[in-house]
Amino acid sequence: MVSRKIATLFLVLAGLLTPLLRGGVPLDYYLPAGTTYEAKVPTPEQFFGFQVGEWHLNSTQVAAYLHAVAAAAPDRVKLEISGYTYEHKPLVTLTITAPENQQNLEQIRLAHLALLDPAQSDRADFTKMPVIIDMGYSIHGDEPSGVNAMVLFVYYLAAAQGESIERQLREAVILIEAQRNPDGGDRAAQWFNQHKSLSAPSADPDDREHRQAWPGGRYNHYWFDPNRDWLPLVHPEARVRAELFQNWRPHVLTDHHEMSSSTTFFFQPGVPTRNNPTTMKRVFELTHKIAAFHQRELDRHGVLYFSEQGYDDFYPGKGSTYPDLQGTVGILFEQASARGHAQENPNGLLTFRAAIRNQVFTSFSSLEASVALRPELLALQRDHAIETAKLAAKSPVRAYVFGDDNDPARAQAFLDLLHRHRIDVRPLAKEFTVKDTTFKPGAAWVVPVEQSQYRLIHEIFVERTEFEDNTFYDVSAWTLPHAFNLPYAAVDAMPAIGDAPVGAPAFPLGKVVAPEADYAFVFNWNDYYAPRALLRLQKAGVLVKGLTGESVQAVVADGTTVTLNPGAVLIPLGLQPEKAGQIRELIATIAREDAVTVYGCSTGLTPAGVDFGSASFVKLDLPKVALIVGQGADPQEIGAAWHVLDQRLGLTPTLLDTAQLGRAELARYSFIMFADGSYAGVVEDKTVVALKEWVKAGGTLFLANRSIEWAAKKEIAHLEFETDKPDPKAASPERQPYAIGRDREALNLVSGAIVAASIDVTHPLGYGFSSDRLYFCRANMIRLKPAKSVYETPAVYTDSPLRSGYISKENQARIANTAAALALTSGRGVVVALPDDPNFRGFWFGGNRVFFNAIFYGQAIQSIRTFDDDEAHSH
Repeated sequence: MVSRKIATLFLVLAGLLTPLLRGGVPLDYYLPAGTTYEAKVPTPEQFFGFQVGEWHLNSTQVAAYLHAVAAAAPDRVKLEISGYTYEHKPLVTLTITAPENQQNLEQIRLAHLALLDPAQSDRADFTKMPVIIDMGYSIHGDEPSGVNAMVLFVYYLAAAQGESIERQLREAVILIEAQRNPDGGDRAAQWFNQHKSLSAPSADPDDREHRQAWPGGRYNHYWFDPNRDWLPLVHPEARVRAELFQNWRPHVLTDHHEMSSSTTFFFQPGVPTRNNPTTMKRVFELTHKIAAFHQRELDRHGVLYFSEQGYDDFYPGKGSTYPDLQGTVGILFEQASARGHAQENPNGLLTFRAAIRNQVFTSFSSLEASVALRPELLALQRDHAIETAKLAAKSPVRAYVFGDDNDPARAQAFLDLLHRHRIDVRPLAKEFTVKDTTFKPGAAWVVPVEQSQYRLIHEIFVERTEFEDNTFYDVSAWTLPHAFNLPYAAVDAMPAIGDAPVGAPAFPLGKVVAPEADYAFVFNWNDYYAPRALLRLQKAGVLVKGLTGESVQAVVADGTTVTLNPGAVLIPLGLQPEKAGQIRELIATIAREDAVTVYGCSTGLTPAGVDFGSASFVKLDLPKVALIVGQGADPQEIGAAWHVLDQRLGLTPTLLDTAQLGRAELARYSFIMFADGSYAGVVEDKTVVALKEWVKAGGTLFLANRSIEWAAKKEIAHLEFETDKPDPKAASPERQPYAIGRDREALNLVSGAIVAASIDVTHPLGYGFSSDRLYFCRANMIRLKPAKSVYETPAVYTDSPLRSGYISKENQARIANTAAALALTSGRGVVVALPDDPNFRGFWFGGNRVFFNAIFYGQAIQSIRTFDDDEAHSH
């Protein structure tokens, strides 16, 4: 009721202001001329006081208008708030259809879902079933023509009168995801509007309006690309999308984007040789049929466009491929972006209005195609389910088994992901051994392949290293068990499994063993949220110590023993008796909320290993973390670090801008991270000197990706790289056709392949790992030489590093045995360098541990003097 009153107030105010504002283009610039509309539904211009395209709409305006439309046309339009973004902006979903369908939505949904069950689908009556269309707009916030077009399209669907629209609404249920990224969209709208010249927008591409300040509006709150999150489901926006998709399993899903301002308009199909091989061929055939409708619509209006070029349909984390794998025809649209209100491009003047209009045109053509091809789209989903069942039955892999790696919370996160994708998981019922790995009941699960999501399951677990086309728009690998660093196996015989599916997994509980202990509490570092548990104690001012030597056998107060591995945390009670009550409360919280098992000890004397008073237990100070952001830094990589710290650990980092870095008091921080980026000319030389001194004074400097190369040039640390020496006897390369140059050179790229590394679990960067197994997502050819000291290379890539994805054989050999992580001491501090992003896109749970270790245990990394060092010193 409150939202309706707000919408009414907006409408009244807009009506009063309209005469005071300049008009824009008429409504039929966007919508079919001669259409009769229901007068009760406000036009966008009536509501906003200006025509769409004159200003960039923000999410508050969009939501208010949609509430007004839903209130004025309740027989056609149903509005729901499906969730909220990090900035608590509503994710609005509209369901638009004919009044008779609105009254039977649940029956329609259930009847449609029955098509996905081969046991029921043969009873379906296609003549009575509407087509389901999911239309989503502006998943990248600074690609705003989509969401602005959506407002016009919704007005038409809600208010247009006549046999044509009424027939389409009878034969379709249209789900409108109004704005898939409101947080980024609002940043972009604010930028474009505040830099608009009011006499006439500047079309100069170098005008400030067209050059957004870092990080720009493309990303979500934590600077993630939301169109890479359809599979990992890290963020709330993606989880809402997945829930809507799985609840309805639409026949068609559209995804409205923008691209470079110098281009025209793209619609799928993409490059034919770069389709995901697991997708049913019929999906691509219908993509072609739907494309004919876009072609006719754009031809009719004289719009330039292209297809089957530039974009692929391969990575399931994107908005067109994810639905394809599940029998939905996913359609990507890319409109040349005005990146503001008007911009010159090679084809003349590109206006925001023209960009919006093209998105409106293809919204109409998508609806027209879906209704016209309704019987074929219904048949596609029925046949997709039947064919998928046959494929699963013939698969040599009968199931995938995975274990918890002695870390229930990390396994729970993976189980939750599978559940959100409607994948049936069963608990392992009997011990099961595959090669050298034994999976045990209570700590392992089984994913049978004979289920409706077989194709998606295959993509989640597959290790694919051969491709029809070795050029990729995005990553070439996404094997999720490797991202979570969980042991898993594809098996050709079904293990013994429990009868009931796991369902939505509960967060695992730790426990407190011997809570009455009065000497000390201890817990191991293997649990994913052990760093969060440690942070709770540090924030409360509790004295905590960490085990930096070899494993210790400790005596628990109940008479049992527990093995404490390197990284284990010790909370001595005798040194802080005044905090004993608070510590016990914190320990109870840690067990309940961090999935950590804590042991109470009544003695510091250990039967094996060092005693609790040993110097091997070092004091762990509360970390003070700075993440370098701003010009030069890659928003996605530094955003992933921000996200895992803020959302998973509850650690608030300082976002330290490169423009402020030279004036910052570095002594405030114990840990500074430079993510991937280009820092040359951004970070001043005097700041580099200050960073060197800060490290020597005890700081931990964390470098990832290309920041390593910058640091090496600035001699921040002694970082060396493997290089290829030219062969003077090699023949001159043969002349190649210019036209294939880009694709040919792309074969030398490494863009998102999964590589294996071996990590030293006794080194502070390796604390908490159950084995030396570790995987990274490789997206460059930075080849770090191992350190001169044999103790300063805690991780190296294996002899045969490629596990999944594409890397040329030559590049595989070049990467093999190079350093995956260095920890170079300097004075009392350390420089940690990784060629890869340990937090890749927020879902690389396995790599997070290296990052967390650098933060909490970087202070424990010390230089080890070798015999060679002593010999050199003696001379």
